[in-house]
Amino acid sequence: QSLELLDEAVAHYQKALAIKPDYAEAYNNLGAAFQELEKPDEAVAHHQKALAIKPDYAEAYSNRGGALTELGKFDEAVVNYHKALSTKSNFAEAHYNLGNALKGLGKLDESIASYRKALSIRPNYASAYNNLGNAHQDQGRVDEAIKQMDMALSYKPGNAGWRIRRALFLPVVPSSQDDIEARRDTLSKAVAALIKENLTVQNPALDTGITNFYLAYHGRNNRSLMQDISKLHLGVCPKLSYEAKHCQSRQRAKKDVLRIGFLSAYFRDHTIGKLTRGIIQHLSRDLFEVIIFRPPGKKDHMSEIIDKAADKVVSLHKKLEKDWKTIEEQELDILFYPDIGMDSYMYYLSFARLAPVQVVTWGHPDTTGIPNIDYFISSELLEIPDASSHYSEQLIRLTYLPTYYFRPEVPEKSFIRHDYGLPDKGHLYMCPQSLFKFHPGFDETLGELLRRDPDGCLVLIGDTIGGYWKRLFYDRFKRSFPDVMEQVIFVPHMPKEKYLGLLLLADVVLDIPTFSGGNSSFEALAMGAPIITWPHDFMRERVTAALYKQMGLNELIATDANTYLTLALRLAQDADFKRRMQADIEANVHKLYERHEVVGEMEGFFMAAYEAWNAGETLTNPTIPK
Repeated sequence: QSLELLDEAVAHYQKALAIKPDYAEAYNNLGAAFQELEKPDEAVAHHQKALAIKPDYAEAYSNRGGALTELGKFDEAVVNYHKALSTKSNFAEAHYNLGNALKGLGKLDESIASYRKALSIRPNYASAYNNLGNAHQDQGRVDEAIKQMDMALSYKPGNAGWRIRRALFLPVVPSSQDDIEARRDTLSKAVAALIKENLTVQNPALDTGITNFYLAYHGRNNRSLMQDISKLHLGVCPKLSYEAKHCQSRQRAKKDVLRIGFLSAYFRDHTIGKLTRGIIQHLSRDLFEVIIFRPPGKKDHMSEIIDKAADKVVSLHKKLEKDWKTIEEQELDILFYPDIGMDSYMYYLSFARLAPVQVVTWGHPDTTGIPNIDYFISSELLEIPDASSHYSEQLIRLTYLPTYYFRPEVPEKSFIRHDYGLPDKGHLYMCPQSLFKFHPGFDETLGELLRRDPDGCLVLIGDTIGGYWKRLFYDRFKRSFPDVMEQVIFVPHMPKEKYLGLLLLADVVLDIPTFSGGNSSFEALAMGAPIITWPHDFMRERVTAALYKQMGLNELIATDANTYLTLALRLAQDADFKRRMQADIEANVHKLYERHEVVGEMEGFFMAAYEAWNAGETLTNPTIPK
């Protein structure tokens, strides 16, 4: 509905309540109108008034649950949906919305059960099939997800957003290298076919709502495919390339202080928060005014630190057109995305031109393919000589790694193997990465390592979604190295201090060749844990090697599978070698943390990029003033 019609509806409901103050239905409808007007707090209050008059009002409980879900209060929303269903058990919408709230809590099994209950009541409930598909995708059950999407499309074949989402589904845990190649081929052909159709999507962030996240873990150059996907999104929704008015003219006075905006969904205790916090805190306020844009979401101690470090914090609404205007009002000179490609809403928001200079960096270490992202900030330490071919953006190579990272502290408490359910004897080879980062091509190396050290154990960290990804890995490992499967141990996710304690127990930390550790490597090296790394061609495969290079070390950088295995076994079995490696790390690890030099490099780049824009140019292999 238009805002005018909604405002008119609110006036009518308020007039009805003035005549009949105990009109529960009017309060409920008024709450629904306020939710449409993006005022969920007022919606909750009016649904509560309806329930005070009519305590068994199922629709009011369900609507209040929707407003609470909008506020991110999933636990409270679940309570309201259960109350609605206790009154009206065959309420299909309440079962569906309960599924959404449970998914928000990460309770995928319960979420799926709720969607299926909604479908048992209303078999043609297309949106329930769609969300059921999304839940199965989160579980890593991509073929089941596609099956449910096909059911949704059988009832709504004209839903272009759903068609695109279905095409973009990829396995969380590929079953093999052949599986990766087949999925990429299918995806590429589907995108090419969809581009040729005359499709329209009004709101891609809502109707499609998916990123290309898992492509980064395939060990391939994604530039062309990412550009094709971007072309598809812009074709079905041209307004995504919205351009702020102040970006349309270069006739601007020289500025002493540039306004720089930082935009991410992860400015909290998350890898992105850790990588970006120091830059936000230490950018010169003589040269820059720093503005944080914060969409609705989780907040914690880190988000408070980041917000306090900024000159201004601007709240967003997760509504594209509204947020374009909100950001435009700040008249930014530079818009800095620490990551693009992890959060779906941020991905679609980044298609717009909201500042003259728009920059992304390695928070999600892959090119975006998006025309309005001008530069990708990387480092000489991270890139091979012809790496520009990997990026749709202009590649900027700083001297240092592009982060001001605060050094993690060694936990005060000492942990022992028993604390993690690990065996008392045998070498511990730890790979503390998220499971979706493990490329099937790495399985052979892992299997051979365990064969060469029969007493060794490979220690991995399980998933947080009910063990679905873990089970997929078990199945893949049983095919890849069935003879040594019993040497693989999964430990559950754990609090930060206990996780750092686990790193201290590692005989060897293993880096994944096709997706190197970033935050996890900063943390492991701070604990003095030696990492074996094997860099390949793409930046995302070279991060740990770059950390060693910044430290001035290279002995633990492998060049092939054999040297990788030889180094891992030597670290585990040669105590003198391990002590020497740890001593080298301890003596040089300070070079990774709290580097003011990188802030100076970024400041120089930001100013040079803005001046180039003012001159109608783009920086190409710039000499960045320090």
